[in-house]
Amino acid sequence: MLKKKEGFAGQRSYALPGELKKQIAVHPLCESLYITDIGYYPKAAFHDRERRKGSPQHILIYCIQGEGWYFLNDQRYSVKPNQMFILPADQAHRYGTDAQNPWTIYWLHFTGSRSHHFLDFLRPGHDSPGHDGPGHDFSPVTVSPQPERFQLFDDILAHVEMSFNLDNVIYANSSLSRFLATFNNAVYNPNPLTQPESDPISRTITFMKENLSKSLSLEELAQVAGMSASHYSAVFRTKVQSAPINFFTFLKIQEACRLLENTRYRIKEVAYQIGYSDPYHFSRVFSHVMGVSPRDFRQRRKA
Repeated sequence: MLKKKEGFAGQRSYALPGELKKQIAVHPLCESLYITDIGYYPKAAFHDRERRKGSPQHILIYCIQGEGWYFLNDQRYSVKPNQMFILPADQAHRYGTDAQNPWTIYWLHFTGSRSHHFLDFLRPGHDSPGHDGPGHDFSPVTVSPQPERFQLFDDILAHVEMSFNLDNVIYANSSLSRFLATFNNAVYNPNPLTQPESDPISRTITFMKENLSKSLSLEELAQVAGMSASHYSAVFRTKVQSAPINFFTFLKIQEACRLLENTRYRIKEVAYQIGYSDPYHFSRVFSHVMGVSPRDFRQRRKA
């Protein structure tokens, strides 16, 4: 198969020099998670790479257009647009672009003392039983495009390219955790380019915040979202990782924390402010959520 040797039109890539990698590997602000190589390949025709002994670093590849594939643990995976996959360090692999529809990819190599925790954080079903040990699920993850993700990548790459200055490398690596976290679908990310009113989940969260003194039902929230109660509950759980009423309770308790810390309201008055007519019930709920009673919370914040 013909391989592309001269690169791809419009590509950007950078590999940190060996001496610099040695410095950041022991730097207190970088050693836990840092980049060694990073790049962007548009329409990467003939792109194909095989590492029989794997890579010393984990490799993240994010496809935004076109298609590709990879082999890992004797299994072949297909990659479509808006999919990300990670190749763990020191595992044999091969990957490449589709011959008819070449992929456009963002990619980086990362390592560090806590880098393996991000593999667990980003792989599908990382909180589910049966996904530990050699049974890790390394299939590609479909993610929604986020302007922040592209902005973070461009910012990271721009500073890595200025790596003759160690401060720039430290800055770039300080953004790496946030960039990686954008690939976890369990993180709720409302689209910053749209108004909350156009997103039913964001709309109901805004409604909750505006009505912390009330007792809202699931049916009322679903009506605000324009959905049936069952469908709204399912969508909310998927996006926020919480039942709507549980999340509303959490918002109420967070408001109670602010009132306890910043006002002289008595505890029963704080309870009334967030819709609890029974201060004893409020105290039980507060203790369940925060792990301490309202009285103890107030005392500790004053200490």
